[in-house]
Amino acid sequence: MKIVERYPLWMKFARGAGAWRVLFPLRLLLAGLYGAGAWAAGRAAAAAGRRFMPPAASGKRPFVVSIGNIAAGGGGKTPCVVALARAISAHGGTAVVVSRGYGGAMEGRGTCVPGPAGAAAGIARLFGDEAASYVARGIRVVTDARRRRGAALAAGLFAPTHVLLDDAYQHRSIAKDLDVLLLDWERPFEDGLLVPAGRLRELPGAAKRADAVIFTRVREERVPEEAKRYVGGKPVFFARHEAACLAGRGGAREPLSFAAGREAVLFSGIARPEPFEEMAAALGVSPRAAFRFEDHHRYRAAEIGEIARAGGPEALFITTEKDFAKAADLFPPGAQVYALAIEMRISDADRLLALIGLGA
Repeated sequence: MKIVERYPLWMKFARGAGAWRVLFPLRLLLAGLYGAGAWAAGRAAAAAGRRFMPPAASGKRPFVVSIGNIAAGGGGKTPCVVALARAISAHGGTAVVVSRGYGGAMEGRGTCVPGPAGAAAGIARLFGDEAASYVARGIRVVTDARRRRGAALAAGLFAPTHVLLDDAYQHRSIAKDLDVLLLDWERPFEDGLLVPAGRLRELPGAAKRADAVIFTRVREERVPEEAKRYVGGKPVFFARHEAACLAGRGGAREPLSFAAGREAVLFSGIARPEPFEEMAAALGVSPRAAFRFEDHHRYRAAEIGEIARAGGPEALFITTEKDFAKAADLFPPGAQVYALAIEMRISDADRLLALIGLGA
């Protein structure tokens, strides 16, 4: 399979690939400055204290769950949030997700509430691809870079039993009832370096703040050796990503067997494209090429044209759910474009639900 990387210069610098390796000392210096700034911000937040949001109109304060990681993207936060929201609903509760709205035109402009219906491309453009993924699955979402403000509005508008904070492990202004940390099973702390020298937002010791830890993409249910010193004594769970179906335009759904034996072109704008590409290849397709863009990439017509030309007239174009919301409408009408829908399966899920106040 041909790999086509379309990363911007800043990302090539951060990755340190090829000739960019000579700038590693500069990246290391910037990582030190970043770490010092993050430490100072954490101290300031700790001094200010965490505040619980006020009660909802019902008089009850929702249970606040944060789902986040210490690596820069690729931890499986969105599938985890979806899995928890569905489990809460199945147990008679109501969940609202509060997301930053990263990459959307409304990011940083206050609190926004995407409608429960509408064109996926429009929702992704305005409120970010993660919000579009939640709306497509019928999950209420509020976007706000200031999570406490967004959570307060979510509580006031929807009176949920639970508020799920997407990617809020580093947010310390809001008190959380449960802080869930996701760690990749194969590389829980990546290379141990902070961005831009590596991919960590915080050093491994930050894992000690977590109330519970979920290891994602596991191959066997055991705690990796390098993580034991940081997660000892905490509730630990193991999760797998599983392909569910192929979701096409106009609400079409195809079984995974639909792709078997077909030529395909893969494309994605996510932090870690390799697991997606491996899962897509496991469907039995014959991948001609895999296009890789930076995380939360906004696609242009010229880029989609290049992807379309890489496939034959009968080829499938397979991407992630987040990318599908932004890219599908840019393909020609006859192109067979599908999102590989992913579900997260968490082992011992009843024990996790008990931690958020739910049970059989």
